Amino acid sequence: MARKILIGDVIQIVTARGIAYAQFTHKHQRFGSLLSIFAGFYDNAPKDFSSIVSNSPAFHTFFPLQSALNEGLFSVVANVAVADRNKPFPMFRSRVIGADGQAGPWWLWDGQKEEMLRRDLTDTEKHYSLRGIISAPLLVERIENGYRPETHSV
Repeated sequence: MARKILIGDVIQIVTARGIAYAQFTHKHQRFGSLLSIFAGFYDNAPKDFSSIVSNSPAFHTFFPLQSALNEGLFSVVANVAVADRNKPFPMFRSRVIGADGQAGPWWLWDGQKEEMLRRDLTDTEKHYSLRGIISAPLLVERIENGYRPETHSV
């Protein structure tokens, strides 16, 4: 069993394209561990992880981190202070697709309040990550494929 996760933990994710890194930046009461996923693949671990986690994340996602670490799927390789740019809780977007395939309105969420939009997303809002908890295979797939929220329309 892995040690208890701490804010600032840097997570090593082995993919078919190389090693990727994420950081545990926030704990949400309802959705759990929030990971900031950083772009780039590495053949070897860098000497200084702060150079990676000081960047803007490629995307954010909620993820059952403690369970994945306990199962040995990923590992904690460092604990680094969350960069100032990544300390604010990020905005998320979501929408429901009905059984008939019709898309409902977009919703924006700041971790506490939700706002329904009666319009299309702005270019800035298209960069907000999708709210939800994803699995380890989906996380790895998204990293390997260079996933970006602005290309995911739901």
